[in-house]
Amino acid sequence: MKASFVSSGLFRVNAQKKSLDVWLIYKCSICDTTWNLTVLSRVNPSSIHPETLRKFLANDSALALHYATDIPLIKKNGGEPGCPIVEIEGERVDMKEPVRIQLIAEQPVGIKVLTILRNQLGLSRSEINRLYDSGRIRCVSGQEIKKYKLTGEIVIEIE
Repeated sequence: MKASFVSSGLFRVNAQKKSLDVWLIYKCSICDTTWNLTVLSRVNPSSIHPETLRKFLANDSALALHYATDIPLIKKNGGEPGCPIVEIEGERVDMKEPVRIQLIAEQPVGIKVLTILRNQLGLSRSEINRLYDSGRIRCVSGQEIKKYKLTGEIVIEIE
């Protein structure tokens, strides 16, 4: 079983000679193990905007969230982004009745909408693909959701 790590929202800034390293510190959700996500490596401090450097040093929460949701950066560091935490409001979805589902991501999560739906509805990959292929799942705004990654807000109808 792979360990699940969660961003602590804290940066580690290390100066070595004339270069800086910056990491975002992650903590294991089960134990005290940490994992450092490399944000900057061996950069000249003068190449970092002073306000950005100040935010690193102050553990700015918005900046930490930005890097914690940077899927390409996480993958570049060897991490595997997981499915985001999804809050469900309203009644349990009954697949026998038409339903409208609104997905909202405050930050781009880089995960396909069908994957999020599949996980939340407890469906297999083949079941969600069958619903999609038959036209029973569609995006209200007409977006092609087969490959669409959640980046903001999307409304899905299931018939």
